[in-house]
Amino acid sequence: MTEKPTYEELEKRIQRLENMDITERRQVEEALRQERDRAQKLLDIAGVMFVAIDANGEVTLVNQKGRAVLGYGQKEIIGKNWFDNFLPERIKDQTKTVFNSLMAGEIEPIEYVENAVLTKIGEERIIAWHNTILTDNQGNAVGTLSSGEDITERKRAEVALQEAYRIINRSKAIAFLWKNAEGWPVEFVSDNVDELLGYKAEDFTSGKIAYAGVVHPHDLEKVAKEVTTYSAEEGREEFIHDPYRVVTKGGKLKWVDDMTFIRRDQNGDITHYEGIVMDISERVRAEHEKEILHDKLQRSQKMESLGILAGGVAHDLNNVLSGIVSYPELILMDLPEDSKFRTPIETINESGHRAAAIVQDLLTMARGVATPKEPLNLNDIVGDYLNSPEFKKLQHFHPTVMVNTCLDTGLLNMDGSKVHIRKVVMNLVSNASEAIDDSGNVIISTMNRYLNRPQRGYDLVDIGEYVVLSVSDNGSGISSDDLERIFEPFYTKKVMGRSGTGLGLAVVWNTVQDHRGYIDVASDESGTTFELYFPISRAELSGNESLIPIEDYKGNGETILVVDDVKSQREISCQMLEKLGYKAKAVSSGQEAVAYLKENPLDLLLLDMIMDPGISGRETYERIIKFHPNQKAIIVSGFAETDGVRETQKLGAGKYIKKPLTLEKIGLAIKDELGK
Repeated sequence: MTEKPTYEELEKRIQRLENMDITERRQVEEALRQERDRAQKLLDIAGVMFVAIDANGEVTLVNQKGRAVLGYGQKEIIGKNWFDNFLPERIKDQTKTVFNSLMAGEIEPIEYVENAVLTKIGEERIIAWHNTILTDNQGNAVGTLSSGEDITERKRAEVALQEAYRIINRSKAIAFLWKNAEGWPVEFVSDNVDELLGYKAEDFTSGKIAYAGVVHPHDLEKVAKEVTTYSAEEGREEFIHDPYRVVTKGGKLKWVDDMTFIRRDQNGDITHYEGIVMDISERVRAEHEKEILHDKLQRSQKMESLGILAGGVAHDLNNVLSGIVSYPELILMDLPEDSKFRTPIETINESGHRAAAIVQDLLTMARGVATPKEPLNLNDIVGDYLNSPEFKKLQHFHPTVMVNTCLDTGLLNMDGSKVHIRKVVMNLVSNASEAIDDSGNVIISTMNRYLNRPQRGYDLVDIGEYVVLSVSDNGSGISSDDLERIFEPFYTKKVMGRSGTGLGLAVVWNTVQDHRGYIDVASDESGTTFELYFPISRAELSGNESLIPIEDYKGNGETILVVDDVKSQREISCQMLEKLGYKAKAVSSGQEAVAYLKENPLDLLLLDMIMDPGISGRETYERIIKFHPNQKAIIVSGFAETDGVRETQKLGAGKYIKKPLTLEKIGLAIKDELGK
């Protein structure tokens, strides 16, 4: 039987056990401390933030990266409430509410979130958090452990990039990223590309179309050569293309500037090209027009200088020729018919008259000589020339050339010099006949023409009402080089001794200038057409009375509204209406006409069909008849009768009158419409 231990022995045993528990506990605690330190070191060398928060929101752990981002020391963070101390005021309450709901199990865990933290110096940094819920043995949430990456700079870059895109998309510049491959596939292009090319950005980035597909075929080789040349230059990082053309989705040509940046990989090989492309079509057009105007100004100044010189020479020659022309005539009057001197003196006389004709042409080149002017009709001038000895002589030299006419029977008058306008007709017909080598045709045409916008040609023809003289031939045409010089004095490709002195077209040019007119010339291998524009005159020819007395189509004070977008047309129409006895009002657009009729009744509309900007004549009338269903109207236009005219007439409008207007035409049309 074992002896029972004494009290002292039991006490010693208990002491030994207690000493063993303390040692083991200290060993365990030391092991835990070492593990915690090892974990802390691992966390501290991590490149991201680590923050642990307990269920009350107090920080229980933060690594070195976290301390660096926040700007606080370890003791300044541990034990502090995360929401109250390290978040911006504007998100503090909302974030705390979400955290409390998370701890209570009321919402699902949020694995990823981006929000701001507030540093010690008051700066906000954007952190991308990945969160883990910490739980106890029963699975209850007791806190969170979060790793966070500072993405502040990336976010700022994204914002800056988005702003850059917004700026680019609001500008005329198009940003491209092209792959260094055949056809230059597009990996990125700004959204405003559709404003330049008509294609959407995804048309390019999807591979549907490559950039080479929009470069004009005639410019593609040049652009490709520039890319190859510049890319081969050592150290080259960027280059600027010469302006080139692109073709839009709708087939329109545009000019662009292109600044390209070279992108290389780590080996120095070119992978991409970044480009800024800008539409410079308007600049190119303006520069081209400036060059044309400069050339025309130089030509005009040259012609004027030559005209002054020629006029001065002609004035002196006239004095010399007086004796050469006059004395042979006096001698011939007294010379016997069988005199051996008659033939030489007749030759002198004929030569003198020919010299006088040349002097007259030289005088015509002195600006202002074509005055005074009077009302005349081009049809009469053409008819007079075709019955003249000069035309008979031309037919004798060119028997295989047929001269035909197409004259507008309703041609308006112009103010001019009959002598000089007749000379213009003669010179143009002569030139056209001599341009035909064998047999061919020359057509002389006249017409009225109204321009409601400037028309580009050899001259820039201004807005206005004109009578037009056209002379065309089916000869071999004029080369582009010669076309630039055909109006210069003494510039000729004709056979000397047969066709004149080279002053014919110079006379034409100066005469047209003196009559405030314009010239257009079109020529190719199938022939040449000269069109001369002269401002119309509504003055009657002397001794020419209207077939219908004006009293037969005068009004009785009715009110008529003129609707026309061209100020000069409104003024002319109003003057004519007042001359015819009507009360005339005028507005400059269809919208104004609609507004006027809502407040003011009137008897008739004089309605232009094409008005820019604004609604058309047809739409104007359509709106008006909605509240004035029986409104009377007459249509006027400078263009031929169109579908718009016919549609307006179907709506109830009356006659169509083509500009330019005459008193008789407008008077009879109004009288007829008001009488319905």
